[in-house]
Amino acid sequence: MPPKRNQKGSKQSSKAPSKAASKAPSGASTPRAVEPQTPVKLAPGLLGLNFGQSFSSVAIIDKEGLADCIANDDGERQIATALSFSGSEKYSGVPARVQLVRNAQNTILAFRNLLGKTYAEVKDVKQPCNSAPIVDANGQPGFTVEIDGQPTTLTAHDCAVRFLRVLLSYATDFLGRPITDAVLTVPSDFSDAQVQALLAAAQEAGVKVVQTIPEAAAALTAYAATEISDAPKLPIDRNTVVLDVGATSTIATVVAVRDGLFHPLASASDRALGGDLFDEKLMDWFGKEFTKKTKVTVEPSNHRAQMKLRLAVEVTKKSLSASTSAPCSVESLADGLDFHGTVNRMRFDLLASSIYARIVAKVRDAVEQAQLDPLDISEIVLVGGTTKLPSLANKLLDVFAESTVVSSQIEPDEVVSKGAALQAQSLVATFPPDEPTSAELVKQSTTDATVVAPLSLARPLGFVLEPELAASPADLAFVTLVAAHTPLPARRIVDVPVESDAAAEVVVALWEGEGYVKVTPPQSKLDQAKGALAGAAASVVDAVKKATGTADEDDFSDDEEEEEEDIRTAEVRATKAVADLVVPVDASKKDARVRITVVVDAQGKGHIEAHQLVDGAKSVEKDF
Repeated sequence: MPPKRNQKGSKQSSKAPSKAASKAPSGASTPRAVEPQTPVKLAPGLLGLNFGQSFSSVAIIDKEGLADCIANDDGERQIATALSFSGSEKYSGVPARVQLVRNAQNTILAFRNLLGKTYAEVKDVKQPCNSAPIVDANGQPGFTVEIDGQPTTLTAHDCAVRFLRVLLSYATDFLGRPITDAVLTVPSDFSDAQVQALLAAAQEAGVKVVQTIPEAAAALTAYAATEISDAPKLPIDRNTVVLDVGATSTIATVVAVRDGLFHPLASASDRALGGDLFDEKLMDWFGKEFTKKTKVTVEPSNHRAQMKLRLAVEVTKKSLSASTSAPCSVESLADGLDFHGTVNRMRFDLLASSIYARIVAKVRDAVEQAQLDPLDISEIVLVGGTTKLPSLANKLLDVFAESTVVSSQIEPDEVVSKGAALQAQSLVATFPPDEPTSAELVKQSTTDATVVAPLSLARPLGFVLEPELAASPADLAFVTLVAAHTPLPARRIVDVPVESDAAAEVVVALWEGEGYVKVTPPQSKLDQAKGALAGAAASVVDAVKKATGTADEDDFSDDEEEEEEDIRTAEVRATKAVADLVVPVDASKKDARVRITVVVDAQGKGHIEAHQLVDGAKSVEKDF
């Protein structure tokens, strides 16, 4: 039973004494039912920071103990990761993006992913929306802009520091008091150098990072700590795909969720696939519509018109996530002419079909890298505003089993920062700041390899039922007790009823197993053969009728029954006997039960113990 090590950078979530529900913002673009809240009376202490490539957000634990994504002075909960300079004026967020229309050369976008890289590594990267291009700043990527009328070169590090200070100021203004401690999210495909560069920028900005957490783990933490009404009940041990579709990138991460612990199995990313591609499809569509109505072409070289249209279609796309049609209006788009148009969701889905296909293919890639089948996936967690488009969830469900749950009840563009805030709350609850050893314990819990990157179980462990009835090992009925990819050490306890009143002992057979996909034809070969013969006979009859002129119109219907597909189910079969126990029982006792405890230590060695749940019962145990 060889253990398997987690991938580097895996995360083991801490558990708070109780759950805190996440709170949806007022005016959310996608309406949802009010969720029952389970507040924890805990003073706000740490921030949850999601510093994104295109948009960022800040979450806190408010006075009611709820995770809340705060709004800035303009009411934005999603703050554009952008900086712009115009004379002595400095802009950030959406006001900075608006500057792209008239002041693109002094507007800086997409600087987060440049952290920890050299200029040589990114010199060929084209900045979006004709914003300030990347320049060589002593071997580092930077941007040259005019500040107070003077050309100034800012490195990617400088930009990150400035923007993180802006996020910190929003939190301070919202709370009315200084706050610096934070849990910071990082993409799963960030290198160690990029993480260290991000931490250095945060430190210079005055943010004290208590812990970094992968974005996928933050999203899962948010759902683990949120009570959602009418949500399907998911198994404690399951495989989950976290699909994060940002403005410029898509990351699909497969995570083994084992009794509240998150173990990453695989991740597939594409830094050229994201929500901006949907915007470009809408821009192309509305550009053609404008030309049809006015005979004026929106030239690609007309930067001002292109940016006006882009900012407008971003709003249109958001509206399509909640409505079946959405308008697009731009004043003075080109040659002083205004534009007003609409698009329905069906047309939009046709335009974006190739983008949907690429996102679904990326999810498939991640599942294959994890050496799993789509049938092994129990849940898909959606992250990012683009995932609010209903057609994306529908196309994902076409790939996975009918029982797979798509989770998007928590706002997809806020779930990561809320998860970071809830993780921060968990740290405060587990390691109270007033305890003298808390700082050292937090450091140990976030850096110790046995915590953040433990070994995991390579194969499932379980019980074989009624082995005497099996004709071969392949026919053994296997019941999984400890699933594969469970972080170690692990313990599982199960109570088994004694079926026979006359039984004097119970045999417990512990085996290793392996997962496979069982394929069952929709009907037996005999039935298929009968169907083929019947079809041939019917063809002969039709030919005779046609020749004699006695055929009915219904006899020549072009409609054919769809061929039934094979039935595919995810199963586990027993492969290797691990341990057998013979447990003495007194079956005359009412509701006689045997308690079985299986423990696998951090090195992969195991121990099984069993005894009847009555006073004085003899315990039987064995190492394996």
